[in-house]
Amino acid sequence: MGQYDRYLFEPAHVRMTTKKTQEVIFNGLFTVGSDAFGHAINIGHQFITRPFVSDNPAHTHNFQEYLAWYGSNPDDPSEFEAKIHLYFGPEQELHVITQPTVVWFPPGLVHCPLEIVHVDKPIIQLEIMIPPLDGAEPTREPYFAKDADFTTEGTVDFEVFPL
Repeated sequence: MGQYDRYLFEPAHVRMTTKKTQEVIFNGLFTVGSDAFGHAINIGHQFITRPFVSDNPAHTHNFQEYLAWYGSNPDDPSEFEAKIHLYFGPEQELHVITQPTVVWFPPGLVHCPLEIVHVDKPIIQLEIMIPPLDGAEPTREPYFAKDADFTTEGTVDFEVFPL
């Protein structure tokens, strides 16, 4: 056991499905911040191998979130054979993602739904949620619809912030 062991964390394998259709929308590794790091940052990583539509409705929150997608070819991570639809703002402006992309959702920005439209070769999705910088409790507010209804299973009791 080394003096720096506390800085290493092995994320849990987490699987999330929608309650309505039982469609898998996350199947990867996820840290639950306070368990891993002593504060509420959450980090998720998964390989996306097929299309899906998240039932996460348009919403805002008081924390920063980042989503990133990359190709899974270790020799060329810019190889990206997928299409993603992501909606922004109260007018639901559609953005079509067809290449490696990092998206920043600052606090208060309306975003979602998210649709993985097609996947010809697996891609990598990374999600990072950073707690509010002012020390406030993380909050999430639905924008157009009531909160999404997810189920989870894995090696830990999964919670992405206490929302």
